[in-house]
Amino acid sequence: MLGLLGQNQYYSGSPKQPGPRHMFNEQEYQIVWMIYLAAAAGALLVWWRMTRWIRWWFVREPLVIAMAVLLFTPSRVEPLQPELAPAFIVWLLDTLFATGSNQARMLGDLALTMAVALVAYAGLACLRAAWQYWRGRNGEHEGGGRTSNPTA
Repeated sequence: MLGLLGQNQYYSGSPKQPGPRHMFNEQEYQIVWMIYLAAAAGALLVWWRMTRWIRWWFVREPLVIAMAVLLFTPSRVEPLQPELAPAFIVWLLDTLFATGSNQARMLGDLALTMAVALVAYAGLACLRAAWQYWRGRNGEHEGGGRTSNPTA
């Protein structure tokens, strides 16, 4: 926004003009984030309950992880400002209302976070499958020595 002398008030560091204008002070900013995180946790819980009918854990759990990434990935709205906002919300608003040029940057942040989360999940899923396989093989060997009569 231009000031009276045509100078940019948002990025001005001169002592004559005030610094950047903020919509919220620090306390209000943190309160808004706490409210958003509580609402996003509630939405994730609803999503988890909506997907529980899916019997295959290797389909259900990545869907929950994808929703968590969409809800909880923060990103800077303006590269030079310290304030963060949920990347999916910023991308959605920029796409629907064509208000800014943040779409590519937000999609990049979301894609990177999604890739890291799904690779970490794939590693944990492989460990889980190996553990279940190992437990199944171990149980067969231990169960083979038992007698069929439990009172003996």
